[in-house]
Amino acid sequence: MTQERKALIQKFIDLHNLHGVSVEILHQALTHKSFSNEIKGMGGKIANIELSNQRLEFLGDAILGLCIARTLYDLFPDANEGELTKRKSMAVCEPTLAEIGENLEIGTYLLMGKGELQTGGVERASNIADALEAIIAGIYLSAGLEKTMEFIVKFWIGYLEESQVAMFSIDHKSKLQEFLVKTKKIRPEYKVLSTSGPEHSKTFLVALYINGQEMLQATSNSRKKAEQKAAYDYLKKNKLING
Repeated sequence: MTQERKALIQKFIDLHNLHGVSVEILHQALTHKSFSNEIKGMGGKIANIELSNQRLEFLGDAILGLCIARTLYDLFPDANEGELTKRKSMAVCEPTLAEIGENLEIGTYLLMGKGELQTGGVERASNIADALEAIIAGIYLSAGLEKTMEFIVKFWIGYLEESQVAMFSIDHKSKLQEFLVKTKKIRPEYKVLSTSGPEHSKTFLVALYINGQEMLQATSNSRKKAEQKAAYDYLKKNKLING
């Protein structure tokens, strides 16, 4: 690992209060399989055959599920198994992981082969989600379950709270677009009006436009989530959905 790479990983650690987590294991968590495959394909040697994040991803998936299940169990003492399962499924699905990963700017830290980079690998949802699961495993192996739970609760709590479930369990952007195309032959548009806050914890202000006219504004900690919230608010305001 180069000094430049070490500095980059240390930046991630500092930004997200992950002190005590191994730089080496986060380097592995943020290394896509295409990088090690490319080196091997060129005749290079890798001392650690587990350089890529695939094994860490496997472990991180299980740890994330455990931490989310425990958090939901504590948050909703009156919820039955079906309700808890629905909330957990939403919290650990690829779109949620990818969105959280984008908020953490994981693509900035991912090490990939040239081919994967050229095809947009740093923005691919599956790559971001896999790397986030691998990071969770890295935190667990380096700093233990308590630190891992702290990290997960910090970034997942908005997806677990009561008010968020109805908003994000359905793709309201698609629902709104289908309604407008069917009834008015137009499509909604979204525009980021401003961003605020530090790089690792931004707030996005987004406006929803229909037929060129601003309908309403919404804020959230990611552009995609703010757009979903704007669509949800419009549908709810116009009584196109219940809740």
